[in-house]
Order: sequence, then structure tokens, then C-alpha cells
Amino acid sequence: FVIRVAGNVLDTDEVGSVESGLAHVHTPIFVVLGHTQCGAVTTATKFVQSGKQPLERNIPPLLDNIFPAVHKAMKDHPDKHGTEIVPYAIEENVWQGIQDLFMKSPISRDLVNDGKVKVIGAIYDVSNGHIDWLPEEKVHQILKKVEANPNRAIEAMAI
Repeated sequence: FVIRVAGNVLDTDEVGSVESGLAHVHTPIFVVLGHTQCGAVTTATKFVQSGKQPLERNIPPLLDNIFPAVHKAMKDHPDKHGTEIVPYAIEENVWQGIQDLFMKSPISRDLVNDGKVKVIGAIYDVSNGHIDWLPEEKVHQILKKVEANPNRAIEAMAI
């Protein structure tokens, strides 16, 4: 079950697709797969750093999911500037996607908590095809943090 979107963001349509895959198709593993040289993360980074950049009308709503990852990467790596921050923002964006999924999808949280689904983060290196699997423990930390967040979605069912 594959879902592709620029910047591997998890907004409403993507989260709905994930829920369909996990809850109805019973996909046992969900991988948020970022990749090196990601154009969406690079554009979001340039936008955050410059404070302005002309973008087509439908791109800002896509990038707004990536901005928190860029800000966190910049905060955690104050010694990196310009495009040097992009690799860090790419990894943070994977974590951001997992957090967004858990914030918006009670059923995804439940399936992970019940041990029926694994959520994993990874980064694909486009230069050599290598996949760097990120620590699973971080997924559990994110899930625990989201479970404590009063702003998380609570109702799993729409009707």
C-alpha cells in the first residue's frame, strides 16, 4: 500500500489513506520514508530562512507541514546555515510526519499501541539507494508525547 506526496507530509488526505491501509487493508508496517535531496524540504528551508519566496498557490499549504521540522533542525543545529541544514530538516520531517499521523489518527495510535502495526521512519539516499532506518524507540517517544497532548484527535470514527 503506497502513498506518495511531496515532502512525505501527512495532512488530511494522506492520513485518511494511511488509515485505510492500516485499518482496512491491514498493512502491518507503515514507513515514513524521507529522501536525501528532497525538493519540498529544501524549498521549505529556503522559505523559512529567507522569510519570503514566491511560491505557486498550492505549495504553501504543502510546506506548512514541513516548517516545524525546519525550525527544529535549525534550533538543534545552530552551527548549520543555508543548505547545510537540509539533511537535518529531512530527518526531522520524517519525525514530524509520524507526529502528524499520531496527532490526527486515533486508530493509528490504537493499532500501534495494540501491537498490530509498526510505524517506522527511514531516509532513502538517492545517490546510492541505501535506506537509513531510524530508531524505532523515537517513534514510541513521539507516540507517548502525542498521547499526553490534549490537542490530539480523540474520536477514531467520523460517524
